[in-house]
Amino acid sequence: MKASHLSEQLKDIQGMLGSGFGWLKTSRFWLLTIKAGREDDARAWLAGLVDKKLVVSAADVRESRKHPVDDAVAIAFSYLGLAKLGCDETAAHPFPSPFSSGMGCDLRALLLRDSPREWRWSDVESGAGGPVHVLVAEWRKRRSAAEMASAPEKSAELDPDPSVFDVIKIDNDPCAFQQKAGDEEERLYESFGFRDGLAQPVISELREERGAERRQVRLDAGILYEDRVVAPGEFILGYRNEYDELTYCPNVKRWPGDAAYTSGRFALNGTYLAVRQIEQDVDAFAKFEAVYGQAVCEKVMGRRRNGKPLSWQGDPDVSISDSEADAFRFRVDDANGFGCPKGAHIRRVNPRDTLGIDLQSSIKSVKLHRLLRRGRPYREEVANEKPRKGIFFIACNADLERQFEFIYQRWLRNPRFVCLLDADDPLVGKPAATRSFSMPGLASGEEVSLAAFTQTLGGGYFFLPGISALKFILGREGSSKAVDSEAVAALAR
Repeated sequence: MKASHLSEQLKDIQGMLGSGFGWLKTSRFWLLTIKAGREDDARAWLAGLVDKKLVVSAADVRESRKHPVDDAVAIAFSYLGLAKLGCDETAAHPFPSPFSSGMGCDLRALLLRDSPREWRWSDVESGAGGPVHVLVAEWRKRRSAAEMASAPEKSAELDPDPSVFDVIKIDNDPCAFQQKAGDEEERLYESFGFRDGLAQPVISELREERGAERRQVRLDAGILYEDRVVAPGEFILGYRNEYDELTYCPNVKRWPGDAAYTSGRFALNGTYLAVRQIEQDVDAFAKFEAVYGQAVCEKVMGRRRNGKPLSWQGDPDVSISDSEADAFRFRVDDANGFGCPKGAHIRRVNPRDTLGIDLQSSIKSVKLHRLLRRGRPYREEVANEKPRKGIFFIACNADLERQFEFIYQRWLRNPRFVCLLDADDPLVGKPAATRSFSMPGLASGEEVSLAAFTQTLGGGYFFLPGISALKFILGREGSSKAVDSEAVAALAR
């Protein structure tokens, strides 16, 4: 398979790979299980989203600098979902085992230290809530009460038909975007009150988030900008990765692209999504803060509440850009963890320059294990109770084992991460009788006791296809209908 040029394929790449749609403040996520015998109806409903041009491409995102899109949809499928819609993998180019076995299978539960039998939903048959076949993500411009009253159908036009699907809907937290003291605009905050979405890799050849010009992003990051630039093959299938190898592309039966065009396997321009619904115990975290104070909470997270690194030396009240907030290293400024403890959440998920034998090898190594995050905080209304809050976590990666699973096993949940001893991640770690968190240099002592701050309610692996492949999936009748010739031609161009 020969390499494709990313700039020539943007119209075939779903838009969420090019942007997190930060200007679209409202989001919803549907987890859909296709009912028996309703496959054709499911295809028709999903195809309607494409026909309405709600599924945007990376080219649409790039072209919307001056006039951003008001709505955006992405569609992804679990392995069982592809099979349900007649897309069977070929023996020569099968899907990788983490995707085909599913996040909820027994082996992956062991590797990830999960309890999927207690989840509400999963991507496997044995899951407590049944297998999810399709993930539909929607981002939408925030609408006023008057706009909603004048056009109520706009809010319902994407609602799946319950006669076709079993539906789980995840609504965003309307308070997630806030303009706090020092902020020049609304920023994204997660449910514990910390600014979120900062440490994102930059895909080489794709423009940065929120329409920022590359020059300004580079200026804000200074000499550390290149630390975050990652080869496209780390996130998009069919392109060169950080090993300078073409990322593996699976294929499905009756896909015409591979026969007609040497670079056109089914999975080209797609990616894999690692998805988890993580509930956050906001009350438990508030009690922890009442006992230990905000400074300790910031040590646990690894950042200040406003997103600035703990090593920040400037005015704490002055707003800084996402790029500037992400421009720091640990090796020189904080090698021993006196500022940001070695077990802090953000240091585990992105060790930056600390793990190799020298600076450059450390940065190169970390680039092999980056995630492109596209999740949002959510809120669930519960009768006679406080709303439940959390994060609907979505991570794009081309290699589930080397990226999401490696980070989760070797860094996030590893009790011996770096030089630590029997220490789980302070935020997502499982409760234990003696669970604590070490903070070197604290005058009041080096450890604090931790509660259980989060729990996983569901999870799954999904394939986000390129737009030509998406049309192929939805244009099938049974498993025999060929892809639209225009879609295949677009793939070859």
